[in-house]
Amino acid sequence: MSFDWKTLSLNKQIILGSFGISLFSLFLPWVDIQLITLNGFQQQGYLFLICFIYPLYCILSAKKHNALVSLALGVLTVILTIWFINSKSVEIYEGESVNVSGSGLWLFALCTFAFTFSCFKELNED
Repeated sequence: MSFDWKTLSLNKQIILGSFGISLFSLFLPWVDIQLITLNGFQQQGYLFLICFIYPLYCILSAKKHNALVSLALGVLTVILTIWFINSKSVEIYEGESVNVSGSGLWLFALCTFAFTFSCFKELNED
């Protein structure tokens, strides 16, 4: 693999950085109830990282990748992450609902937005 951080475009650096921070977010709480916290590994959050594999492989191996496919994977990850955040709503009583999403899940969502935005910017560069 020929990899040089200095020669990468800003968009590719953001893609790599968002993957690294997403990986870190798996160790943070994804579900946070006062007595119980579950991290991203316990919530199978690593499955969301599958969508990062194609652009990550192409960037690290210095191969040209299809920006449209990367954008589609980014949009899919954003949709799945938003769905996952919404699924963490718990009804307490009399119709009151509380979302128990933890800080790690919100950090992961932020990274997926950054990933998708940089894939979109790469699409405009091609």
